[in-house]
Amino acid sequence: MLEYIFSLIIITLIWTLLAQSYNLSFGLTGLFNLGHIIFYGIGAYTAAILNTRYGWGFFTNIAMGAIVSGIFAAGFGILTLRLSGHYLAVATLGAAMISTVIVTNWVGLTNGPLGIRGISEPILWGFTIQADSLSFVILMLGIVGFCFFLLYKIFHSPFGRILRAIKDDEIAVQAIGKDSFKAKIWSLILSAAFAGVAGVLYSHYRLFLDPTIFALPEIITLILMVVVGGRGNFLGALLGTILVIFIGEMPRFIGFPDNIIGASRNILYAVLLIGTMFWKPRGLFSFFEK
Repeated sequence: MLEYIFSLIIITLIWTLLAQSYNLSFGLTGLFNLGHIIFYGIGAYTAAILNTRYGWGFFTNIAMGAIVSGIFAAGFGILTLRLSGHYLAVATLGAAMISTVIVTNWVGLTNGPLGIRGISEPILWGFTIQADSLSFVILMLGIVGFCFFLLYKIFHSPFGRILRAIKDDEIAVQAIGKDSFKAKIWSLILSAAFAGVAGVLYSHYRLFLDPTIFALPEIITLILMVVVGGRGNFLGALLGTILVIFIGEMPRFIGFPDNIIGASRNILYAVLLIGTMFWKPRGLFSFFEK
């Protein structure tokens, strides 16, 4: 039971970081990017490949996951951010589907559908930190907490206010002499870097990685967390993620059979999303907004 609680806490921390990174580009800047899960997967695969093939450690992989995801996001943004609205959504969703095909078929790099095994657990001062342990929970709290501190500073910086203005009225931002395209590129790069860190944490926690990390349900769950919490709402996205994970675990706590847990979870998610759109379109936690 204790291991399950630790596991749930760790997964929640990883998802909160991923959701908050998406909140930076989708919530704050208004980029309807359905391919954000790509950056999460790139960070995870970067860590898995560097660790299993070259012996790179956990903390080095955190930096590399952020850098590689950020570099990929720069090129991705240059190609897609001239689009807007539904056109951007369709283009980025297509990119997410293509990434699944590439990871599945590039066997020489990713080991294809068989996945990458043998990822090592974090080592700190010569001690191995085992997954589903209190030490691992504390380590995740420290890393995710530091990332949240940086994200909070970005959200409430002059740059963050420019991003919020772009979401409200991009033409007005351009009219006062601001380069909105450059700001959107940097928003995507920063959000991708934090998503890459979340991917590294996931990789070194699960110790196994396969192409399902790019799956469409992951994208839908991520959007649900941000929308339920409130787009552009820093605290709301955090609480929205916790709420979605809690609701997703309810069938297990109630004692539903294993064969219907997945279906019942999807029904609960759909009810939550529809209810939010009808009664709290700005998010269930919009009262936290200034």
